[in-house]
Amino acid sequence: MSRFLVNSAILNSDKNPQACAEGAAKMLSRGKVKDIEAISCYCCSNEARVAFLIEGPSEKAVLETLQEQLNIPVASIMKVEEIK
Repeated sequence: MSRFLVNSAILNSDKNPQACAEGAAKMLSRGKVKDIEAISCYCCSNEARVAFLIEGPSEKAVLETLQEQLNIPVASIMKVEEIK
């Protein structure tokens, strides 16, 4: 599986960034979405954005999951590799 760094677009005013990050992480970790796992989630309350490190089969699969199933707008997504 590949890892992706995903930055959200500015969230709707009715979405709390922290609650959004926590909710998405719970949905992804509980097996509600197959083949995609949140490794870590971060929120920036001042900018109403969230960021995720997600493991998944492809950029397209991760993007579709976040936008269509979790209703999180995505500003950018890029494949990343950990440097050890």
